[in-house]
Amino acid sequence: MEDYKKNIQEANGYLRKAQNCMFSGKNEEAVELLNKADEIGSLAKQLNPDDFQVKSLFQKIEKMRKDLERKGVATRKGGNDELPFEVLAQLNRIRDHIVKKELNYAKKELDVFYSKFAGPMCELPEISEFKTHIMKLEEEHLKAEEQNKEAAAKAEEAKKQDKMFCDEWEAKFKSIPYFDGTSRNAKSLLEEKESFQKASYVLNEFEKENFSGQLTISLESLINDVKIRAQQFPGRLKETLREMSGEITDKIEERIEFLNNDIDWKNDPDKKPYVISKRELDVFSESIEELRPLFNGNISDFDPTINAYQQLCEINQQRMQERSSKTSIKPEAVSAEEAEEPTKAALEALLKKYPDAKSLKTSMIKNWESKKIEEWADSTKTQWIVRNFNETTVQIAAELNDGTCKLFTLNVEKDKNSDGSFGQIRSHIMFEELMAKETLV
Repeated sequence: MEDYKKNIQEANGYLRKAQNCMFSGKNEEAVELLNKADEIGSLAKQLNPDDFQVKSLFQKIEKMRKDLERKGVATRKGGNDELPFEVLAQLNRIRDHIVKKELNYAKKELDVFYSKFAGPMCELPEISEFKTHIMKLEEEHLKAEEQNKEAAAKAEEAKKQDKMFCDEWEAKFKSIPYFDGTSRNAKSLLEEKESFQKASYVLNEFEKENFSGQLTISLESLINDVKIRAQQFPGRLKETLREMSGEITDKIEERIEFLNNDIDWKNDPDKKPYVISKRELDVFSESIEELRPLFNGNISDFDPTINAYQQLCEINQQRMQERSSKTSIKPEAVSAEEAEEPTKAALEALLKKYPDAKSLKTSMIKNWESKKIEEWADSTKTQWIVRNFNETTVQIAAELNDGTCKLFTLNVEKDKNSDGSFGQIRSHIMFEELMAKETLV
């Protein structure tokens, strides 16, 4: 037991001498004395490894080794080929960062190495190798930065181009008027059909662009909206036209049914068959002609309406012929001399509308009748007027240039002046209808 204590005392003696040498700058002597202390201490450690004095000795030996190694002095047996633990650990940290291409961390750990170790340790081959690798990493970093700048510039330019592209196409899509094929107005539907054709063209041209950039949210929304409405438009238009033509057809068929039910005249010589007025027929015709262009390519869908209108015209024409045989000019109510002036005015009014009309027979069918009207002069209601006038009715049977014979019923009137005289006589057509010449005999 006394032997290991003696070894501890001897080892501590060498350790104190080694410390003195280290403080005096005699590093080589310090290392020799340190290793001697380590050697003798190992003998004590073999005898009593758990003794606290043994542990304390080796803690002081290890601390001194680290102090010397920080100065770049190798203290381990085997010379400079066996590097201190802290040196190896720091070298490994630098190496790891270089392998991972973590340039900033590698440079930082290298600076730490220089700050912790000096002398020969800073001239290790590994350090030179690390510096070479770090230089390469710096070159790669600079090159990557340049490439990143170029890439960023290209990306920014591409972004500008994409925006210009999107702005241009957004303007094109916004220029397309709204359409959905549900308007109940023929003119509006024709305009919507043009808008649909424009939308189809713009969508087709956009597809040709083969754009690979990033669409703006607004443009993408516009495209989706126009695309959906363009897909739905043909079907919606067809349904709208079906409903609109169906409404016209229903109205025409109602008139046909009315005419077919009007049969009392067939058994009563004093009654005439009812006929549809030209004005009402014109309304049907105009509605049909407004819709006709919208059925382009699908005109067969419009056949029921066209056929119904033709049927109405044929029935009406037949009834007009039958009515004409029951239409006759009324007898004169005044003498020929008294009827001369109003008849002349009525003939002039007839010839204004039908210049080629040939009068076959005239009749003033009503005596002059005095009338008085009090009313506003116009819608502004700023002037109240009182009119005193005489009026009568004249009928004229005339043959037109197409060979048809018509009976015209005209109003004739003349204003009465305050002194009792009359102003210029005037006339206008009130009614006209076909009549058979035979009724004039």
